[in-house]
Amino acid sequence: MEGQKVINVMHNNQILQYIIMFMIFMGSAGHGFAYNEKQAMEEANMYLKNGQYLEAVGVYQDISDLSPRTEMKAGAILRMGDIYSYFLNNHDLALEKYTIVTKKYGNSAHAANAFLNAGMILYEKRSYKEALIQFKTYLKRFPHGDRKETAEFMIEMCSRPSTLTEKKQTLHAAKDETVRALIMSGVPEIRVESTSLLEVRDVDGKNRLNKFQTAVIGIAEGIITLNGTYLSNNGLVIMTAKGDMLSVNGAPYRGNLKIQKRTAGGMDVINILDVEAYLYGVVPKEMSPQWYPEALKAQAIAARTYVLYQKGKNKNRDYDAIASTTSQMYGGAGAEMEASNQAVDETRGMVILYNGQLALTYFHANSGGMTEDAKSVWNADIPYLRAVRDDYSIKAPNYSWTLSLSADEIRKALNHRGFEIGSIERLVPVDVSPSGRIQKIKIFHGGGEAIVKGTDFRIKIDPTLIKSTLFTMISEEDGIRLEGKGYGHGVGMSQGGAYIMAREGCSYSDILKHYYRGVEIR
Repeated sequence: MEGQKVINVMHNNQILQYIIMFMIFMGSAGHGFAYNEKQAMEEANMYLKNGQYLEAVGVYQDISDLSPRTEMKAGAILRMGDIYSYFLNNHDLALEKYTIVTKKYGNSAHAANAFLNAGMILYEKRSYKEALIQFKTYLKRFPHGDRKETAEFMIEMCSRPSTLTEKKQTLHAAKDETVRALIMSGVPEIRVESTSLLEVRDVDGKNRLNKFQTAVIGIAEGIITLNGTYLSNNGLVIMTAKGDMLSVNGAPYRGNLKIQKRTAGGMDVINILDVEAYLYGVVPKEMSPQWYPEALKAQAIAARTYVLYQKGKNKNRDYDAIASTTSQMYGGAGAEMEASNQAVDETRGMVILYNGQLALTYFHANSGGMTEDAKSVWNADIPYLRAVRDDYSIKAPNYSWTLSLSADEIRKALNHRGFEIGSIERLVPVDVSPSGRIQKIKIFHGGGEAIVKGTDFRIKIDPTLIKSTLFTMISEEDGIRLEGKGYGHGVGMSQGGAYIMAREGCSYSDILKHYYRGVEIR
């Protein structure tokens, strides 16, 4: 069965898109804050940069809750509004966040951006009178604001709505949709080979520099070198004359390579290829190719939807996905298997939509019997990422696990990652989500008491050891024993559950609609 060709979801209003992107990437936070606040803001910004939008919302929410400083609180709430508006397609929640900033933190410098951004959303919703109020309020409160000209322009637009041409959100088919996957970052040198001649072009891919059988690209004194020759370019593109595969440090890849200098040092290596070819290298890394075909198809559709969602939101970034669990695993052509390739081919172009837009399709290894609300994990309210009962995952391999940790192991791991924990006396779960996952843990220690989020406790210690936050804690003589279920954050599709559903005769559509509520597949 073949679905609609690859699609792009287009934002209704390009002006709103520009303004939101400006806000997010220019930044809202001030400087000079305490170390922990700075660390949290850096973590949130990193999540946002990497396309981990729900994780970013979670950290910004923590900043707004815990920071003692008004400007920091207001800036974090503004960021959440920006993410909901542009990255998560939820304008109502964005308006809620902007309203909090303007009403609770009206004297904050961030209130100006909240008025403007709220006005842009209302304008897009064709609520011109309400939008007009926001823009006029901005000019009245911030007559010399940085976005004065934008506000004046939008007042004029709101004043003559009859001349506007209605833009409907549409799904556009694309014949040659490509994906940019970051496969290496910060490397000092790579070796590229192919069975045919390599064609090296400038960073835009326009002007051909030369042809080689082998290309050794390095960076010395901040300058990129090609086979020992210094280049004036900050990057280059490598393709094969016959469209053959490329070998990067011995590993095969389809498509082309883009190599560019990295601000923090070294080079980034980006694989540019057709989205279906990209999925050939994703599905077998995310799910065993020996699993049932319907589970592999479900994984292919979820992975395709995820990367196209990211592609649509990251036009200003150099890549759409990272070849790791930060986005989704990708192993290039060397990872391909016949069964997983077939799953990709048989679902070609098929994606998951919610209210006509691409869904943000999170998935994990095993739910432990109950998936989790995105809101319980990251404070991000996503209607199709809600908790569902999942008896299938209970039947999957490696459903349960146990782990013993000494008090000293816990203390060292947490302190190494920014906490200030003294000698631990005991740990007590103080907040549990409806699905049974631990959301907060109180740590009684020599320095007093500390509250640690369940997700932080897991990730900061070791997410491969503490496989999920669905565990019970049992005190031992020198620490605790965790008795847990499932593996991963628990949000979205359980891969183990998908395996069992396929084994019991369910289709890929049954699987996806079980884990992503209220969606359609086409």
